[in-house]
Amino acid sequence: MGRDKSQGAGKSQMDEKQDFSMEEYIEKRMMEITDLDQRRMFKQTVGDILSAVYAYSKEAFDKLENDILKECQGEQNRYAVYISMTDKEHYDATDTFLYPMRDEDTKEENISCQEIKETLGKGEEVKLFTVFLKDSATRVYSLLNQRERYFSGCIKTLKGEYRGVFLVRQNREYLKMIEELYVSFGVNFKPWLTVCTAYLTKLLDVYLYSMEGTEDEEEIQEIEVDFEEFASCIEYRRVPLWNLKPIKEKTSTYPNPCIDKINYEHQFFSQRLRPDCGYLVRDAGVEITNIRRLNGDLYITCPIPRPCDWHLYEVHQNENMGNYPYPVLSNQYKDTFSGSITEMYKKSIKTRGEMARLMESFEYGDYLVFSDFEILSSVPEECISCNYNMDSFMEDEIRTGNQRAVLVICFEARDEENYLNEDIMSFLVTQVQRIFPDYCCVGKIVKGGSGG
Repeated sequence: MGRDKSQGAGKSQMDEKQDFSMEEYIEKRMMEITDLDQRRMFKQTVGDILSAVYAYSKEAFDKLENDILKECQGEQNRYAVYISMTDKEHYDATDTFLYPMRDEDTKEENISCQEIKETLGKGEEVKLFTVFLKDSATRVYSLLNQRERYFSGCIKTLKGEYRGVFLVRQNREYLKMIEELYVSFGVNFKPWLTVCTAYLTKLLDVYLYSMEGTEDEEEIQEIEVDFEEFASCIEYRRVPLWNLKPIKEKTSTYPNPCIDKINYEHQFFSQRLRPDCGYLVRDAGVEITNIRRLNGDLYITCPIPRPCDWHLYEVHQNENMGNYPYPVLSNQYKDTFSGSITEMYKKSIKTRGEMARLMESFEYGDYLVFSDFEILSSVPEECISCNYNMDSFMEDEIRTGNQRAVLVICFEARDEENYLNEDIMSFLVTQVQRIFPDYCCVGKIVKGGSGG
C-alpha cells in the first residue's frame, strides 16, 4: 500500500511540474510572509526579478525549440509533389495550388473524319482521347497486361453512325513527366522522393483500330466505346493536376564571373520570385555546378557568360489547398517532429517498429495501416497484379546480386472497397524498396479486425 501511495505522490508532483506557473508560485510564497512591509519588498524585488528571468528563459527555450524543429524540417517537404485530378468542366484556372500537368488538357481537340481515314490508311491506329479507369491496380493490371484488348463502339456524325473497333493502352506522357522531374531533382542537387503516381497509372489512351467508311467532310459528333466489364469505372475528360507551375525567367542582371574563371553566377531578384515557393531548374542540358537561395534571391552557377532564359518549376505548397473532386495525393512526410526525424534517419530501419514508423510518417493512415512483414523466397502469386514500383524508371540502382529474397509487407485496409488502396500500398512499398535494394519488396493487403 505504501508503495502505491509513493507512486501516486510521484505522479502528482510530475503533473504539478508540467502545469507549473511562476506567477502562481510567487503569489503563494508571497502570501506566506506575514509582515506586510517584507511582503511588499518581496513583491517589488524578488517577485518582479523572478518573473522577468522566468519569462526570458521561457522565451529563449521556445526559440531554441523552434530552431531545432527548423533544423530537423525535411528539405524534401519544401519540394513535395502533390497530384490530383479534376474534370474538364470544373477546372478552376484561378487555382494557385494545383495546375494542369499539360496545358493542352484544358483545351478541346477535334478529330476530322479525313484525318481518321488518312491515318487508318497508313495502317496506324488513331489516338482519340484519354480516359481514367477508376478501379483497383489489380483490375488495371488485368486490362493492360494481356494481349491487345479490342472493344466495339461507334462514331456518330450528322449523317449517321459508323461501327468501329477500339483498343486501349496505358498513357505514358504523364509518367514520362515524372521521369523528367527525377532528372530535374538531380540537376538541382535535391534528394528524390518517390512521387505518388496512383492517378497517372490509371490513365488510358483510347485508339481507333478500324471503322466503316465515312465521307471526308463529315463532322464527328460523338464517339461511344463499349468497355464491357470496365464500363462502370471509365471516366471521361479528366485533367491531371500537380503543384508544379512551369515558368520562364531571364537572368536579372549580367552574370558575375566566379573565382574559378570558368563559371558565372546568374541571379534572379526576389521580387520576381515567390518567397513561399521552391524553384527547380528544368534545363537539364546546362552544366550547373551550384544552385542556392539567399535572402529570397535565386543564384544559379554555370558556364554561360551572358543573361539567358531559364525554364523553371515553381513548386507551390498546400497553404491554399481547396476542394478537389479527387483526393490530393503527395509524397510529403507529415509536418511533425517525428515525420522530420523519419526522413532524416529512415535508412536505419532494422525493426518492425521502425518499419511501422516509416509507414505512419506519410499522410495515408486513412487508407492503410501497417500490419507485419515476412521474408519469402519468391513473390506470392496474389501480389503480382496488385503491386507496381513507382520508381521503376530508375535504372542506376546498385544491388549486390540478381537472386534476392522477397520482403512481403502486410497492410490492413481502412476501407476495403477503396480503389486507391493498392496504389497507396505500392507507393509505401516503393519507399521500403529504396531502403532495401537487396530485397524484392512487395505489399499485401490482409484481412484485419477494424483496420487499425
